[in-house]
Amino acid sequence: MRRKDEADRQAAQARLVVPVIDGHRGEVVNHSSEPLLELRIIRADAEQPNGHPVAVRWSDEDRRIFRNVSAGQTHHLALREQGWGPLLDPVHGYEVGTDEGIAPFDATNLRLTIQFMDAAGLRWQRVGLQPPTRILGEFSNPAPNPE
Repeated sequence: MRRKDEADRQAAQARLVVPVIDGHRGEVVNHSSEPLLELRIIRADAEQPNGHPVAVRWSDEDRRIFRNVSAGQTHHLALREQGWGPLLDPVHGYEVGTDEGIAPFDATNLRLTIQFMDAAGLRWQRVGLQPPTRILGEFSNPAPNPE
């Protein structure tokens, strides 16, 4: 019980670091009252209906590693539209246009994967709005922009 309480206490700040995708941009907000010592936006992705992930592209000019992120500070990542092929009518199966956007039309669970170091020096990873998990090793490097 004590271990569970300690893990919950350690994750208090990590739960307040929130990565979301809103429209054509990714956003990471430090809602906590403490700074983050480091923040890395590792990747942006979504899920296809068959469960396979699909990579989302971002602007090559955007930084994805930040040091000393203040309490309340937000960092943005501009996401790029791309062509995903023909857009098919779901009932009749014929082409009704071109599927263009940051992810395919039928993709779900758009999310950012982030890694960060909290004010206590603990390393965390958060995938979308899933609960944060501790990283016991080193941070990952941000993934390259998908082709």
